[in-house]
Amino acid sequence: MERYEPYYAQDTDGVHFQVNVDGVFVQAYVSRTILHIAYGSSEPRAQCLATYLKHREDVDAAVRRRVHAFGPETVLVRQHEIGAAADKCPEAQQVAARD
Repeated sequence: MERYEPYYAQDTDGVHFQVNVDGVFVQAYVSRTILHIAYGSSEPRAQCLATYLKHREDVDAAVRRRVHAFGPETVLVRQHEIGAAADKCPEAQQVAARD
């Protein structure tokens, strides 16, 4: 699979991106609403890509945790997996305990 750059999709109102997890690119998606809740961004719809890019390390880490816990299917990032709530995420605690 060829890697693509993150992009905002109006039809899904969120950012589609890929994360390299142990040498495999996994497709992922995070909604504008989840980005807003996690990071308090109030940017217009199409600008939510900027929010993702600003917090890319955190969001990508959530994807890696999900892939390690459940496998490399397309990941839909959930609210409790990023931002301040990530510290309480069961998958994050599980993966941290293994690492």
